[in-house]
Amino acid sequence: MLTSLSIHNIVLIDKAEIELAPGLCILSGETGSGKSILLDALGLAIGFRANFRLIGGDENKAQVAAEFDISQNEICKKFLTENDLLDSENPSLLRIRRTINENSVNKIFVNDNAIGVNLLAKVGETLVEIHGQHDQRGLLNPSAHLAILDEFAGNENLLKNLKKIYENLRVVEEKISDISAKKEAAAREKDYLEHVVQELENAELKADEENELIAKKDFLISKEKILNFSSDLKSHLLEANSQLLLAQKILIRNQNLGEDFDGLSEKIDRQNDELDSAISSIEALVRKISADENNLDEIEERLFFIRALARKFNVPIDSLPQIILDAQEKLKLLSNEEEFVGELEKQRLELNKDYKKIADELSERRKKSAKILSEKVEAELKFLKMGETKFLIDIARDSLRTVSLSKGQGDDLGHAEPVEACSPAGYDRVRFTASLNKNGFDDISKIASGGELSRFMLALKVALLDVKSVPTMIFDEIDTGIGGSTADAVGKRLKTLSEKLQILVVTHQPQIAAKAKTHFKISKVFSENKAKTEIKKLDKKDREQEIARMLSGEEISVEAVLAAKSLIEN
Repeated sequence: MLTSLSIHNIVLIDKAEIELAPGLCILSGETGSGKSILLDALGLAIGFRANFRLIGGDENKAQVAAEFDISQNEICKKFLTENDLLDSENPSLLRIRRTINENSVNKIFVNDNAIGVNLLAKVGETLVEIHGQHDQRGLLNPSAHLAILDEFAGNENLLKNLKKIYENLRVVEEKISDISAKKEAAAREKDYLEHVVQELENAELKADEENELIAKKDFLISKEKILNFSSDLKSHLLEANSQLLLAQKILIRNQNLGEDFDGLSEKIDRQNDELDSAISSIEALVRKISADENNLDEIEERLFFIRALARKFNVPIDSLPQIILDAQEKLKLLSNEEEFVGELEKQRLELNKDYKKIADELSERRKKSAKILSEKVEAELKFLKMGETKFLIDIARDSLRTVSLSKGQGDDLGHAEPVEACSPAGYDRVRFTASLNKNGFDDISKIASGGELSRFMLALKVALLDVKSVPTMIFDEIDTGIGGSTADAVGKRLKTLSEKLQILVVTHQPQIAAKAKTHFKISKVFSENKAKTEIKKLDKKDREQEIARMLSGEEISVEAVLAAKSLIEN
């Protein structure tokens, strides 16, 4: 609900602060006083395209600010949340501020967040509908007609179930498409894949084989050096051993020379033992190296072979086993084609059967509800003195394709040939049409004048009173070409509508103005040879005077005041 509107330097409105309330709000004033300027200003706040001729003469910029109570507007709060625009500290309040400059610069803020005009327009669609000379939204938008009819028919649960089935169908169909694409690719590659598997399996690749071969190659290259070194080392050790044996003999021959040489013999023995052990270790190493049967040429040939394979498949050597697994998986997919696709086809057919059942039920409910809604709208039109106008909800069925069944599938599923799903909402396309003066049916906006259009929208909104709507509606030119009992009927229906919605009406008809909960008068005043538009909220006495003026003109008679009081009281 719109709670306040602040206007600065828009055409003739220098500055205005307007506080609004729920219910029926009337905007009245003489022709040319500037009532349309007020709607232009509100239009800027809800995302209408800027016309820079709206900028007043005092400055080179204009500004409008609006506040909305969105505590009951779940659609708006959801949209704001999705776009990170909801005020977390005060989620029931929505603040919009827009400035337009002569240099074509727009500055738009929603809850102090800078946004573009396109996003503002989407926010505005959740807040206000304007019917009359301004752009038509909401009920006149054909893309919304199906949702309106479904809500009137109470189809919410059916639509939820249908949407779930539709989404499951899309998943199954994507899987079928994916498998088919892989299957066709595998079929084209079958011979190649089999060759790949055979070639790599014959290669008998081992884990970390490259590093192992490199180590062996390095070992074989250094083998000769190791043997030569071992031979030289052994010769030196044998020579040392021979010298120790000679020293032992000399010591034995001269051991009677004194007790100081007694421990040397044992030490020489220990040295001999250690030399013998070292020589044995060298001999064992030589035997081991000599026994290695690896051939350097064979190792280099194997290395060249596995590296060539890696280059062929453009992968590291360690990834070659994965090439085998991938090729085997594709071949498995090809060989098990019936098992993969057949089960998914059954799922798809079953889901299509479920979809068709619910979609058909929805279509029937829509047809019945369309008849009821049409009758309610025409009854309202008759009440509003538009008895010759007819309302028709055109329900067309989208062109459908029958699911192709493989041989035998129909028998397995009870000869089922369901129709393919069209959309999450079923098969139907819905459009609201009307016929004026017994002419043919067409879109309402194409055949109705401003006043007729506003009254038509009023009839439609009253008929849809229990269907969710934006919380604020504005009717401009609703009183064009009417008066007397017709104006009174329009006023009564506006009053009925205002019991659930905030209704703003621009009118010249006293019968409509008398039913207001809140009444604003728009006047043009002159100050310092400049025309200005003023907006004043009327109290009880001022309302009587304004409605008396609407009844009798500028010269307000006593009879007109009495008549105004009577209208207000009744």
